[in-house]
Amino acid sequence: MITAIVIFAVTYLAIAGQRLRVLPVGRPAAGLFGAVACVVAGVLTPSQAYASIDGDTIILLLAMMILTAHLDYAGFFEWGAAQALRRARTPQRLLTWVVFGAGIGSAFLVNDSMCLMMTPLVVRLIRRGRLGPTLFLMAIATSANIGSVMTLVGNPQNMIVGSMSHLPFNRFFLVMAPVGLVCLVVNRFLLPLFYPMRPKVTTTHQLQADSLESPFDDADELPTDFRYTMAPSVQRPLLVKCLVCIGVAVAGFFAGFNIAWTALFAATLLLVVAGWEPRKVFRQVDWPLLLFFVGLFIVVGGLRQAGVVERLFALLAPHLGAGPVHQAWGFAALTVLGSNLFSNVPWVLVAGDWVRALDRPDLGWMLLGMASTFAGNLTLIGSVANVLVIEGGRDVAQIGFRQYLRYGVVITLVSTALGTAWLLAVV
Repeated sequence: MITAIVIFAVTYLAIAGQRLRVLPVGRPAAGLFGAVACVVAGVLTPSQAYASIDGDTIILLLAMMILTAHLDYAGFFEWGAAQALRRARTPQRLLTWVVFGAGIGSAFLVNDSMCLMMTPLVVRLIRRGRLGPTLFLMAIATSANIGSVMTLVGNPQNMIVGSMSHLPFNRFFLVMAPVGLVCLVVNRFLLPLFYPMRPKVTTTHQLQADSLESPFDDADELPTDFRYTMAPSVQRPLLVKCLVCIGVAVAGFFAGFNIAWTALFAATLLLVVAGWEPRKVFRQVDWPLLLFFVGLFIVVGGLRQAGVVERLFALLAPHLGAGPVHQAWGFAALTVLGSNLFSNVPWVLVAGDWVRALDRPDLGWMLLGMASTFAGNLTLIGSVANVLVIEGGRDVAQIGFRQYLRYGVVITLVSTALGTAWLLAVV
């Protein structure tokens, strides 16, 4: 047990150190180191290590990456940004498009992928329209996290919840979609209270040749020449094939087929019918992230095999309270805390074993997915999506830890409270 705890602690410190730029060790290397250490130290046998890997989660992540990469090459994201820009006549409306575009898109295309694709496009809009950079970057990150709560393919932790719980996709969606949509509305109206719609101080960077000569008021219409500056290059045949294959995947999800293999079927079908060499797409797959998840599954499997997970729950269970209501609020709060202390994916892997011991396991699975997802908005490093947006937008805004935290605390507490109350009412 002590050996398993030490290996997990060293692995986690290496992961957290890289995220905080303290240690020069990447997540994949840290995860694989922990996995190998578990086998070498005798915590797991090689067979037990293989059995610890959740194949469905790895397959689902790979499939969604392939589908998203095809959409990117087809020009879907630039086309979507151009359409939103032409219909948003004021900065207020543009913010609405960004919030709901990032949120709803993340529900079906994974939040990390949406942030990776949307951030460069929104940065262009910020520069062209002299928009408040912090506001619009925060809108992408927080909305992507919130919207991803709506489906079992919205983020990695939900994928793990789906694999462990075997919850039907359609049931999860029907329960969680209202939570996601209401919290997106809340996010849309709270964001401008914390960050300006346009920059208060004009910086040298914002006075580029492609910028407007003067900023506009919040209610002013966007100039026509600004609204039509984006002319996306769309490969229509490829885009149609992408949308058809994604439609097949979504239909399969709702029909009750295995989520991972349904997504992989749609991804491989698209590889076959796309009509081009798929190496471009495979280059865009985040292979290091997949390796990281493999290593993490094995490290947490070591904790489980050594009895650490069971022992930890025995210590925490008395503090959750008695009865479904008290347990729900206590488990949601514990998940928000644990997801930020240990990162949401490791926490879900550990806490997933505890759900079956709760008075209402069906409610517990929903709470675990919801709270671990909303917990990603608490801090700047609360989720990979946040880091992708902040790093991708650093040329237009330097968002610090405290600057993020002052809004992250508010939206996390509000969304988690709303979500917990809703789940108690309907599940």
